[in-house]
Amino acid sequence: MRTRRIGVEVAGTYAEPEADATLSLACTLKRPDGTTAPAERPMDFRFYGGETGSVAANLLWGMADDREWTPGVYEVECSANDAPVAKATFEMSRNPPEVADGAIGVKALRIFPVEGNLPPIEARQYSNQLAAEHTTQIGVELEFAHAPLGRATKVPIDCWFFGPDGQTSPPVVLSYEPQPSWAGGYSAGATGWETPGNWKKGMYTVSCAISGQPVAVERFELN
Repeated sequence: MRTRRIGVEVAGTYAEPEADATLSLACTLKRPDGTTAPAERPMDFRFYGGETGSVAANLLWGMADDREWTPGVYEVECSANDAPVAKATFEMSRNPPEVADGAIGVKALRIFPVEGNLPPIEARQYSNQLAAEHTTQIGVELEFAHAPLGRATKVPIDCWFFGPDGQTSPPVVLSYEPQPSWAGGYSAGATGWETPGNWKKGMYTVSCAISGQPVAVERFELN
């Protein structure tokens, strides 16, 4: 499983403003060879009236399926009005399989509405467009593909929802537990509220990771 996209989160504290305001951020990725790339998507930091801190996040860079990230140290710097506001580094490496039993690949990540208990797979209605006024919980399903592992194993998975206001959900904790003869399978979970009306309208991003390594990303919209 490979890193396909890079997400950036900017957290800030500030004096309490009287009203909401938005500040555009310009972020740049510096590669190990010294070349740079501007963000592929816009990113805004929002100040909330009556609050003293907030968080912005988005997926700013991606890699085509037939290419891989160059191993090495990368640097991300974000600025506002031509003034630097945040900087961070991270390292890309060629990782061994996430589980010792064999390579397990993510075939698909799907989104579906949930009311009450998690529905069985045959009853899930997958969609990347959901109605905010009717939605209570939102489910995330990962489909895996792999050769039979020859033994039972357990793969822990964490998924996060990034909202249109830059807020990040607590992790949705999943577990994939293939049996020895399986050549694939599914794992799913959900997050949300018991009643509708709590989801903000806008574009959301779901990112799932195994052992801290991103393995799947999907976007959906609440309208």
